[in-house]
Amino acid sequence: MGTCLVQVKSMKLENQLHPHKIIKFYEKIDFSQELKNISDKTILKARKKDLSLVEVYRFIYTISKKKVVGFVSMPKSGENFPCLIHLRGGSGEFGQLNNAMILQELVRFSREGYVVITTQYPGVDGGEGIDAFGGEDDIASIIKLKDILKTLSCADSTKIGVKGHSRGGLMAYMLLREVSWVKCAVIGSAPVDQIAQAKERKGWREHQIKMWGKSKEESVKRSPLFWIDTISKKVPLLIMHGSADWRVSVTHSQRMSLSLYQAPIPHRFVLFEGADHGITEYKNEYVQQTLSWFDRFLKKGESLPNLEMHGR
Repeated sequence: MGTCLVQVKSMKLENQLHPHKIIKFYEKIDFSQELKNISDKTILKARKKDLSLVEVYRFIYTISKKKVVGFVSMPKSGENFPCLIHLRGGSGEFGQLNNAMILQELVRFSREGYVVITTQYPGVDGGEGIDAFGGEDDIASIIKLKDILKTLSCADSTKIGVKGHSRGGLMAYMLLREVSWVKCAVIGSAPVDQIAQAKERKGWREHQIKMWGKSKEESVKRSPLFWIDTISKKVPLLIMHGSADWRVSVTHSQRMSLSLYQAPIPHRFVLFEGADHGITEYKNEYVQQTLSWFDRFLKKGESLPNLEMHGR
């Protein structure tokens, strides 16, 4: 790759890229340290098997002339894989992706036959710019991922789903407001009402002001509950939330589900009893529900459900 700044061990990504290269720099990720930290032999064996099937790269791309860090995970062999955009939670350096998280959120899905791509958002992990929790550059950094997917010959960029948890779920809704090419989405524990969130969570108003200022208009921009009508009725949504979530009240997803029902927009709402913000008590089920949703609407191309009242 002409502009590559390092010598990589594998030419997989080099061979995947089309001539009009958008990625400015890339390197293959070495997970040897993460494997050393796994004491459970069963889990270690599973992770090694996953990594034997998948390759993962850290790359740099640009939005508004600013460098942004991203990652892409892809099966080692095969072609025409459907694609997933993973959107991380947190803000700034808090919640940024590390190798352990990449194993969970990217590799786990690539082993099932998906090209998975993600961004750290601007200003994170050595990137330039500022993370504004849903500002213009944040959204641009996500939209640009489709252009990168289009350069990968193993990826079918006509089949793109998006998944996000917490702030990542909010970003997924914001992406759906801006583009029409997402086929389906999985959203977990998303704060969909920033006006209410400022009152419900101690210290959150101060965090809002730090991230995007005091403007109510900016808060509404980051509150999907206020702009349901901008979300396509052709994108099936899977929404999941834990009932014991102290970071984001489950009422956010409950209210969102009711509004989607009234729209109507096809969706499924799963409430995990007694689960925390990360739905850690039901992590395996959470992942299986996610995979099933993408398999239905990306791999199998299942038709949208009939939302008209029907039956006996």
